[in-house]
Amino acid sequence: MAVPTDRYSELRARLEAEHRSLTDEVNSLREGMMSYTEDIRMEDRSYGNHMAEDAADTYEQERYLTLLRNSESVLHEVEDALHRMDQGTYGICEVCGKEIPIERLEARPHATRCIEDQAREEQRR
Repeated sequence: MAVPTDRYSELRARLEAEHRSLTDEVNSLREGMMSYTEDIRMEDRSYGNHMAEDAADTYEQERYLTLLRNSESVLHEVEDALHRMDQGTYGICEVCGKEIPIERLEARPHATRCIEDQAREEQRR
C-alpha cells in the first residue's frame, strides 16, 4: 500500500465525508434547477415578455447547469478515489505508476497523478 495505514484511514474518512457533501450538493442543485425551470413554465410567457427577462432566465439556468456539472465532476473523482482504495491502487499515479506523495494526497485526496504528471497534463491544456 502506498499510503501509511494511519493516514489511509483519515483520507478514506475525508473522501467519504466529501462524497456525502457532494451528493447532497448535486441533489440540491438538481432540485433547484427543476424548481426554477418549473417556475418559468408556470409563468405566462406569452404576454409582456421582455428580452432582459429571457436573458436573466437563461443566465440562471446556465448557472445551475455549470454548478451541477462541476459538482458532478468532483463527485465522480471522489467516487473513483474510493474505488481505487477498494481495489488497492489508491495513491499510485495513473500515468507513471509511482507512488503519489502523501502530502499531495492530503492536499487533494482524489488526486490520480503525481505532481510531475499533473503539471505535464496542465501544460498540454
